[in-house]
Amino acid sequence: MRVQVTRRGFLRAGAATGAMAAFPTIIPARVLGQQAPSKKIQVGVIGCGRIAGGMDIPGIWNNQDAATLVALSDCDVKRMRTTKQKTGALFAGDLPDLKLYQNYHELLADKAVDAVMICTPDFWHAQQCVDAALAGKDVYVQKPLAMTIYESRCIVDVMKKTGRVFHLGTQQRSEGKGTFGPQFRKAAEYVSNGRLGRIKTVEVGLPQDPDEPADWPLVQPVPDTLDYDMWLGYTPAEFYSELRTFPQGKGEEADFGRPGWMVMQNYSMGMIANWGAHHIDIVQWALGMEASGPVKIRGRADFPKRRLWNAHGKLDVKMEYANGAVLHVADESVYPNGVRFVGEKGWIFCGRGSVKTMSNDPGGGKHGYWRPLEASAPALITGEVEKPLVRNLSHHRVWLESIRTRQPTNILPEAAHRTTSACILAYTAMNLKRPLTWDPAAERFVNDEAANATLSRPERAPYGVRHALKRAGWAV
Repeated sequence: MRVQVTRRGFLRAGAATGAMAAFPTIIPARVLGQQAPSKKIQVGVIGCGRIAGGMDIPGIWNNQDAATLVALSDCDVKRMRTTKQKTGALFAGDLPDLKLYQNYHELLADKAVDAVMICTPDFWHAQQCVDAALAGKDVYVQKPLAMTIYESRCIVDVMKKTGRVFHLGTQQRSEGKGTFGPQFRKAAEYVSNGRLGRIKTVEVGLPQDPDEPADWPLVQPVPDTLDYDMWLGYTPAEFYSELRTFPQGKGEEADFGRPGWMVMQNYSMGMIANWGAHHIDIVQWALGMEASGPVKIRGRADFPKRRLWNAHGKLDVKMEYANGAVLHVADESVYPNGVRFVGEKGWIFCGRGSVKTMSNDPGGGKHGYWRPLEASAPALITGEVEKPLVRNLSHHRVWLESIRTRQPTNILPEAAHRTTSACILAYTAMNLKRPLTWDPAAERFVNDEAANATLSRPERAPYGVRHALKRAGWAV
């Protein structure tokens, strides 16, 4: 029995990208799997949560002239089956019968799959990127790229050596239907072309996580549909609960509500890397720091007393770059959600305008309403610039076009790594509660072995990047 799901309902968790450019339907054979059933890029999705259903699967739906879905994978069979039903309804029958793999390694072994979209929890991103590239698949991965500097650097190295196409789920660099508009690119373009003169400070405002539900149990039986050991991955073995993982929902249909792992430090860094990855990426793009990073970091954060959820609450972090610019990241009680560049000649702000992801995002309250692109003087954000940045296609189209041409997407692995690194540096300073000095070239903290001990994490066998590389015979 087919479950009837409206397109509007399927898309409610996020906007999908649109097909904005001509795209040949004939793809070079070297791009396709040996058993590809059509001349479209064959995509597999790893992770069937709310981001897959709300953003990334609809991204393929809006680009059906170029790609199609052929397989899904998730540790939880219930979520995978529900996603298959909703995807079938979204595509209205114009889709091959999706193959389901509870173990993502089986999806990667499927020769009909050309490329994968990794939409799993943050702590799984690194290993699955590495495994996918080593399996010969082109890779799209949600942000943040990784949980540690070591993992993030491994991804860059593996992508370079394998030659796979890479794309990161930082939609603010992209334009067109379903993305957030050109304001982020325009702001970065004006700043990088000197409209503001020397940049003194950059202010980034982040929303906050919701409170922990007080009535959810701390320990529950593991559902029969869930491979919980695999879900935990390289993190320590812990008792199962929906509070730790994600809501199960009632009956046979999965619940795609906001998951608890996003507010637990074993699995996520919290908002500093969740929204922070979006905004800090724009900052480093505008400042020309895509291959570098801050050199001094200091910060503090509240860590509210809760039962399981232990990610940060309110935060205040300052990161200084070698050119003297200071990036100030704080929660919504200090700054509106977005990025404001402050220079010698004024300021430019960019944000998502009226797009809401939480009830208090953005605008309203003490900060009032901020338009997507604002400045201290209209002349700062009008006209063309001498050195424009690349005007990109809508988000998923960028990836598909790059697979076709074998050219890089609009965010290189190194740039994705450096954005992730900046988030990790802020997270580390917040947790260590003291100033840190960072060497962006060596990618180590200066004269601080306690801080350097955080550059990687222990891995519970057989999971983690180290184990993946060892199985492939790579030096670790």
